Amino acid sequence: MRKYVSIIVLLLVAASFVPQLFATPQSKSSKAGLFFNVDDIPALRKKFASAAIFTELRQKMLTVDRDKERRFLRSEVRYNDHLYDIARVGKLAQQMAFLYIFTGDDDAAALATECIETLMKFPKWDYFLEGGEQVIGLQRAPSSALAVSIVVEALGDRVPAAKREQWLRTMAERGIEPCYWSTYGMRYPDRVKGWSMDTTSTYFEHRPGDRGWDLSRWPIILNTINLKAVPASALAISALTYRKYLGADKDTERWIEQAVYSIGTFRDIFARDGSYNEGVSYANYTTLHLVQAITALRRSVGIDMSDLLNWPGYVEFLAEMSLANHDDPKDIINFSDAGHGALSAVAFWVARRNRDGRAQWYGETLAFEHNSWSVLWYDPAIQAAPAPATPHVWESDLEWIVARTGYGVDDLVVAMRSGPPFNHEHADRNSIIVKAFGEKLVVDPNRPPYSYTDPSWVMRLTGGHSAVLIDGQGHQYVDGREGTNSSQAEAHIIRSGERKGYFFWTSDATQAYQLVLPDVKSITRTVLVLYDIPAVVLLDKVIKKETPSRIQARFFGYNNDHKGSVVTTASEFDLIRPLARLVGTGFADGGVTYVSAELPIPKEKAELYPFAEVSTATPSIESFLVTVLMPVPVPGAKPQARIQWDEQGGFYRLHMQNGSQTATCKVYDTGTVPEYEVEF
Repeated sequence: MRKYVSIIVLLLVAASFVPQLFATPQSKSSKAGLFFNVDDIPALRKKFASAAIFTELRQKMLTVDRDKERRFLRSEVRYNDHLYDIARVGKLAQQMAFLYIFTGDDDAAALATECIETLMKFPKWDYFLEGGEQVIGLQRAPSSALAVSIVVEALGDRVPAAKREQWLRTMAERGIEPCYWSTYGMRYPDRVKGWSMDTTSTYFEHRPGDRGWDLSRWPIILNTINLKAVPASALAISALTYRKYLGADKDTERWIEQAVYSIGTFRDIFARDGSYNEGVSYANYTTLHLVQAITALRRSVGIDMSDLLNWPGYVEFLAEMSLANHDDPKDIINFSDAGHGALSAVAFWVARRNRDGRAQWYGETLAFEHNSWSVLWYDPAIQAAPAPATPHVWESDLEWIVARTGYGVDDLVVAMRSGPPFNHEHADRNSIIVKAFGEKLVVDPNRPPYSYTDPSWVMRLTGGHSAVLIDGQGHQYVDGREGTNSSQAEAHIIRSGERKGYFFWTSDATQAYQLVLPDVKSITRTVLVLYDIPAVVLLDKVIKKETPSRIQARFFGYNNDHKGSVVTTASEFDLIRPLARLVGTGFADGGVTYVSAELPIPKEKAELYPFAEVSTATPSIESFLVTVLMPVPVPGAKPQARIQWDEQGGFYRLHMQNGSQTATCKVYDTGTVPEYEVEF
């Protein structure tokens, strides 16, 4: 019900603005721009030139090989390459336009102009079609329209009026209208004639495995994911640019209404606490576009959608998903397809809007990198307020859960993926990630391919995660014919909390496994994080209805830099990194076995993520596997970690020693969810 109320309110708000907005278009010579005022430029130039946090960005922007880029524009562009070439042109246009704003560099302005002139030569700006003929905008048309808008705004009177009008009318045809029709199709999927990919584009030369995609449900699938934010945002910005210079009309009214509607639906796509289910990198992609549009709408026509999301909660989500380590202090917990972290731009926007020191701290210290929007929104007067570097557990509304001792490279982090399905997910329910002593020790293999025809697609399955298999089989996942859309698999946190010296939680993934293994009665994973030892105790309980099974727990190591390894013996396994190692030992009534292996995919990818597998030795109707993971620093690590266990009167007694720290854990097999006591 809340969803429909939000939409109604949004439409009423948008409608209340329309009559007054379209009656008096802004003057072309107005000093007020979509994103900043002319009077702001001196401060922007000072900030870009002198702010220490932008040193790397300055170097990157000032050292672009402009001769190389001009050769590309003049002789190398393919005007039907929508995957790479048009994206490169649009990105360069934006970069040079911002550089002109930040420095007054005339050559940068000239190169930005040449980029837009090149963009005008592309007969189509995207590679998706409606009804086999009409271009719709999902990524490239939006980014191209945004490029034109930014260059027009940045260069101002440097662009002759006739040239600017030609650009804007071409943008309307090839950028704005395609963005309108893609978002319209998501709004009214029953009116869509059918989406397809343009075979005259070079897209399939680059990604032949995507030829088999079924796009019939894409208007529905894309309606709740990042690929709606991009055209919705570009539709708003480009429509406002067109309106500013060419005047308001029925088209600009239609475009802006559609954009405002589509942007407003993200109020119900993000979780109430600000979390986003496609992961950090897609959250960044989504919110950056949303904030760009929010800024332009407020500044241009007074529509204020800045309360669209729980912004402080969103920044908390970004911070709690951080995974700083010695190799990459900006790394993230990469559940599902998430690759790199978030840029600082949105965090700086939140900091400026809310006078939020925590958001400022995230942007300055944990963000992946800075970009031009970071310069635009950064307010150096806001004092950064670091999050307390104390042990705590964070459970999001997505039912993702993270325990950590702090945010530094040497802190302990233990994360689990529970929760419902969403776009870009994997078959990763109850999978874990462990980082300690500056090293990623148990990982989620990073960024498997999007195409289901690629052999490495199996990295997306449960067997490609640090999770549980039942007789070698994981839980339900999509077949990939519709892309990386969501499955039907769910898991839920059914218990969580903190006791003296440790955190605990239990995730129930029964539904996810029953979809492919109906004989499963229940499957739960309970995690105990003893943060001072440190140690992680996993209690995996599987109950079958009729057929006894063996269960396996996999633990993937990190070897992307070819400095990691996995070793198993008859009594334990070791995940080894240069600065730390993880010693693992498993226990079960009938005993356990250990193997080290790689996924059955091309060797160059498989060797990046070797894994250890702990398996119950005998089939059982009720399988109970206890695994203790002890991270220890290198050198001299192994003698520090000692794990002993015995069975006493109906419970397991685990004694753990890590250096001078000790703990005893009593584990009771009490059915679906085991019980436990920990003594230090």
